[in-house]
Amino acid sequence: MNGIYLSTNEFVEFSNNSNELLNTELATRQRAGGYSPAMALGSLPDPDPVLRKRGDGVAVLDDLMADDEVTQAVQGRKLMTLNKRQYQFVPGAPAGAEPEAEAVKLCDSLIRDLEDIDMDVLFSGILDAPYYGMTPIELTFAPDGDRLKLVQVEPKPVEWFTFNDANQLQFRGEFFSNPSPVHPYKFVLVRHFSTYKNPYGLRLLSRCLWPVAFKRGGIEFWTRFCEKFGQPWMLGTAGQNATQVEMNTMAANLASMVQDAVAVVPSGAKVEALQFSGKGEAHSSYVQHWDKAINKVLKGQTLTSDMGSGHSNAAAQTHYGVLEDYAAADAQLVVTAMNNIAWTYTKVNTPDVVNKRLRSAFSPMFNYIEPEDYKERVELDKGLSSLGVTFKKQHFVQKYALAEEEFTLKGEGDSGAGKLHDENKKKGTPDSKKQSEEKEESFAAPEEAKPDVFQQQIDTFVESVLPDVVTQNEKFMRQVQAAAENAESWEDMQLLLEELVPQDMTEDEQAAFMSEVLNGAAMFGQYAAGNSDD
Repeated sequence: MNGIYLSTNEFVEFSNNSNELLNTELATRQRAGGYSPAMALGSLPDPDPVLRKRGDGVAVLDDLMADDEVTQAVQGRKLMTLNKRQYQFVPGAPAGAEPEAEAVKLCDSLIRDLEDIDMDVLFSGILDAPYYGMTPIELTFAPDGDRLKLVQVEPKPVEWFTFNDANQLQFRGEFFSNPSPVHPYKFVLVRHFSTYKNPYGLRLLSRCLWPVAFKRGGIEFWTRFCEKFGQPWMLGTAGQNATQVEMNTMAANLASMVQDAVAVVPSGAKVEALQFSGKGEAHSSYVQHWDKAINKVLKGQTLTSDMGSGHSNAAAQTHYGVLEDYAAADAQLVVTAMNNIAWTYTKVNTPDVVNKRLRSAFSPMFNYIEPEDYKERVELDKGLSSLGVTFKKQHFVQKYALAEEEFTLKGEGDSGAGKLHDENKKKGTPDSKKQSEEKEESFAAPEEAKPDVFQQQIDTFVESVLPDVVTQNEKFMRQVQAAAENAESWEDMQLLLEELVPQDMTEDEQAAFMSEVLNGAAMFGQYAAGNSDD
């Protein structure tokens, strides 16, 4: 049977040229009818919806960096990755195998070549890909004995490049009129969420074009508002029998008074300075709205740029976690780009036939060296210790990079088991008997805990500062206790307690109440910690 049954019970027979069909791409732009007049010139049109509607090119995105909010958002996100200074190239090898000598030599050569390259500029160019959609990186080689030395790795402007209908990178050429495909080993292309439909990548800056435009308009109107209503109005009341000429003269004098505060008015006239009560809150909120929109596009959140008011530390930590996710994706973008550079370097310097092998050497691998998370390891060791695991000194030397003379484990030297053995030896009591006696004593009922004197003093202090009507309200006291338990910081506790204070207090009374309670509790806590036996 040379065919297959379909779900409709229809039998389709395979032709003799089925392999040719499998080796040929079926879904293409030409066959799908996705023709565009720009494709006649050999260039695939840019599908960016914002730029297409505005009729602009990608070069207009550079103007957005003049906006302060865009600049701080781009810098803040890029610095999360640029500040990771520990990275390395390691020789390539199959999983679980040692690298071959040829791979080690290739890796050493690449590392030596990159010593003359400004890695900060290179990494920064790679990290521009999320904002411009892609970053073309040009590689320049020079002969050096029996190999090609990498002498330049430089990111190039995005607007110089385009794609053809096969999604191949093209250099636009002189006056952007003669695009031609580039050599696959000449450029390494870094792209941000590219697809077959959009090989140019997803540009974040183009999504900021309208927010920046609206923000600039809002700032312009806000400035006009401040010019018109920020200064006091000079209201002049002319005398009852004043003529039109006298009133015009008085108006001119009042206009000049705004600048030099000097005016001459006729007898019987009256001058008042009126101050506008509003502060332009609508304009301020309008500008802040677009600032938040810009931060959400570029950084995924807003609180790492402006905490504002009414936001807790927990919310800020949540937003910082979102920014860390973005930074992790950016770091992976750098890793992918550097691995592609290493792969191109390998293809250029090791032909496909080396020592009669039909493959090239494994290319070097780039990775970041992440710092050891000792807090997580300590939690793991504590969990294992609670299950009965006993660690030796060598464990802490290897895992925590401690020197043996820096610490002593319990039970070693003159402490722990050593002291127990010496004491039992003097008394003539075997160690096993003494340990069994201590084990039996451990099952005895614990002594009743003594009341905490310092805690009692704090309770007495809180009762003294709260009004009588509040101390009698058990529900309120439960709310205060819950607020203290749920607060993650002093700032959180202050925000929670502000919601619980009596509403009939004035602002000054609330401030005094909060200051007295928090300062008193802090002083009692410090005093108790200093006098504690623990």
